[in-house]
Amino acid sequence: MIVEKILNNNVVVAIDPNTKKEVIIMGSGIAFKRKIGQEVEEDKIEKIFVVDDKTMGNKLKKLINKIPNGIFEIAHEIITYADKKLNRKLDKQIYISLSDHIAFAIKRYKNNVQIKNDLLDEIRRIHKEEFSIALWGVDYINKRLKINLPEDEAAFIALHLVNASYRETAKESVVATNIVKGILNIIRYYYSVEFNEDDLNYDRLLTHLKYFAKRVVTNKQNKDNSNEFLDIAKKSYPEAFNCAEKIKEYIEENYDYNVNKDELVYLTMHIHRVISVLRNN
Repeated sequence: MIVEKILNNNVVVAIDPNTKKEVIIMGSGIAFKRKIGQEVEEDKIEKIFVVDDKTMGNKLKKLINKIPNGIFEIAHEIITYADKKLNRKLDKQIYISLSDHIAFAIKRYKNNVQIKNDLLDEIRRIHKEEFSIALWGVDYINKRLKINLPEDEAAFIALHLVNASYRETAKESVVATNIVKGILNIIRYYYSVEFNEDDLNYDRLLTHLKYFAKRVVTNKQNKDNSNEFLDIAKKSYPEAFNCAEKIKEYIEENYDYNVNKDELVYLTMHIHRVISVLRNN
């Protein structure tokens, strides 16, 4: 296989000569002293990720360039392990969301910022398989990076696995698409902005909204929790919180779904992040 693009020292993009599909190849030092147009050293190949969708591939390449070396490979190992244990293929969007989450979790750890997951007990109880896999994932991260992420992170990772396991009918897919469209329109009109669809923060928001819409159409509601984080979000990001409340009203008026406090908090945080980037630019 010929090197098409070097993403970092351990990850390159190439074209599989048999399938003609783009692949992301991982291996320790696989890009060392390599140049575009040269052959990939086969003895250094450890993992190959097949890019089935061009848009997905572009998002992955952009993400890999932004997150620290090794994070995508770690996410790939956890997802591969999950595929085997759950005996089902996860939505490939999880490669973006999980890699992004792990990078952020490590950054928080290094800055000594801990976030408690109030859903820890519920996730451990309701999503036993996913939580068990996520515990393995946290242990793998800690051993590989010599850090000590807490058990709360396993609950966050488990939710990524749950979200990526959702399967929907064609009708549900149409409804979910309309929900995402409606929410994006609310944000656009509220802030009088147009999104930069090439921005990674927009992609994070969109990913969150897709999973949120899937929960709406399948009516997969989580147990509601305390007001602590809701109060923090309301005080810290009042404008984004008000926008999130408008989204809550829209969903509850049009769909048989109750937007709980946790979802209101996450909507607020994602909205604040993407709008802050738009304004700074």
